[in-house]
Amino acid sequence: MSLAGVPEPQRHVGNLIRRAQQLHLATWARVVSPDITSPQYSILAVLKRLGEASQRELGDEVDLDRSTIADLVRRMQKAGLIERQRAATDARRNVVTLTALGSDEYDRLAPRVLEVQQELTRHLEPGESAALLRGLWAMLER
Repeated sequence: MSLAGVPEPQRHVGNLIRRAQQLHLATWARVVSPDITSPQYSILAVLKRLGEASQRELGDEVDLDRSTIADLVRRMQKAGLIERQRAATDARRNVVTLTALGSDEYDRLAPRVLEVQQELTRHLEPGESAALLRGLWAMLER
């Protein structure tokens, strides 16, 4: 596809990423959950995989800053999805784990998250979808 005839700002990567994110947010709210955000789901997924993590480890895993992670953890704890307690070996470190409700919610939402990805990429050829993922990974790894 040539972008030669596409006017500004529609041909700029930043504008396309912003519009794609808007589409993702709307699709997420409709298909997955209007209450649990994509970053919150990412925290559930990391805890499901690791069992437990410090808030810093969660931030590193989902690529969010300390204040954002602290706010998400606080809200998710209030909702009963996770538990947070001080580490026995380091009083400065919070250890976060899934509750039974958080684990159940992850299990309920995981198939819907796949539906969102399929819906967002259904108009792409399989090679285009794979290239999109590779391109995003390459851009974010820099």
